[in-house]
Amino acid sequence: MKFIKILILAAILSLAAACAKTPTPENPALLTIFGDVNRVFSENSKDLGTLNDFMSIHPEIKVKVIPEYDEWQIHEKSMKIMKDPAAEQPDIIEMPGSWVADFTHDNLLLPIGSWFNKLSPTDRSDYLKPLIAGYSKDDELYGLPALVGLQYLYARKDLLPESGVPHTLDELIATSRFIKEKFGIQGIIFPSKGLNLYKFYYTLLQIELHGQKSANRLEAHTSAYKNFTILVRENQPDYDKYDHTTAEGEFRSGRAGLSINGNYVWFLLSQSAEVGFPVHPKDVLVDFLPVANESDRKQNYIWTRGYAVNNRTKHPEQALQLLKFLTSQRSDFYRLKNKYILPARKSAAVYGANLPAMSPKPAQAMYEQGEQAPEIVKVNQSTPGWYGAASATLELLKESLAKDIAPESVAERMIQIENGLANK
Repeated sequence: MKFIKILILAAILSLAAACAKTPTPENPALLTIFGDVNRVFSENSKDLGTLNDFMSIHPEIKVKVIPEYDEWQIHEKSMKIMKDPAAEQPDIIEMPGSWVADFTHDNLLLPIGSWFNKLSPTDRSDYLKPLIAGYSKDDELYGLPALVGLQYLYARKDLLPESGVPHTLDELIATSRFIKEKFGIQGIIFPSKGLNLYKFYYTLLQIELHGQKSANRLEAHTSAYKNFTILVRENQPDYDKYDHTTAEGEFRSGRAGLSINGNYVWFLLSQSAEVGFPVHPKDVLVDFLPVANESDRKQNYIWTRGYAVNNRTKHPEQALQLLKFLTSQRSDFYRLKNKYILPARKSAAVYGANLPAMSPKPAQAMYEQGEQAPEIVKVNQSTPGWYGAASATLELLKESLAKDIAPESVAERMIQIENGLANK
């Protein structure tokens, strides 16, 4: 009997302790998000889909944003903090899918597969499948995508040759040279400052790999670097001055005939008249990126942004509620009102071409279903050592451009980088 009383007392104490830890409006759980959230979620806005909206739905949870706008600073700082047991931990980190492999290597992220599988089938199936796969590692899910960065080829209608928009890499180079020679302006412009130089090269590499009948990375690297060298040296040898803002500004100001850049440039083009830029949407054709060969199937090359939960969060249940909200249709609606952000959910297609971001053909095609829709290719694949490989490749690209190293030699060193980091 005494033993039973002890068990009952222990159960009561345990229940009391659990209740004491349960967040309430009077004693809320404080969650922090580290990353570039303010650009999307204005702290002062109370619109549907904002963080204030979330806190009104969940008065037992308070959310604080620790802003960081530089993507690679987010990577370096969050990795350092999360590996430090003494550091104050963020609960949610904004990250592309490409970082998952690096962060899960040291068990820094909370596995969410079982939680995700309990969501409604409609909710789960609404995410674009390749994007969910990008946040997975070893059959476990560690984050959810929220935003899609879709790369476009922009072309000035009045500056194109009779052949029109270039559809292959060879045509891209020929069209760039035609524009530069005939009109005396830059043929093509693209973001190339910092890691953007690597991203541009890596996109060319994916195009080359897609054009091969049998995968040969050495051959693909050789061809990709040849095209990369031509496009950089003939157009922007001072590549480190062209960040995203500079590149889109140069195109909108009429100083380039072609541009490879993100989907947000279409929104900025829609504002050209208001800010005095001469190039407007009516002047521009938007298409998929070129392919390696005429017979290649069109693809959408994308970069993801989403969120993952810190494995050391003190409030995992509440963090998962916030994660769901950050990637919800409710938040999508708010983001879509910003006109240039493309959501990672298929349901965004219901907006059709009513919003500028959804107007271009590549954007609509990404949400289409069926055999006619282009394939979705994640340029930022989540593989072990991705960040290290990107950094090493960037340094090699800079060295090769400076020293005029032969493409074949560059390709061999690219393979060494890939093999060396993959084997670590």
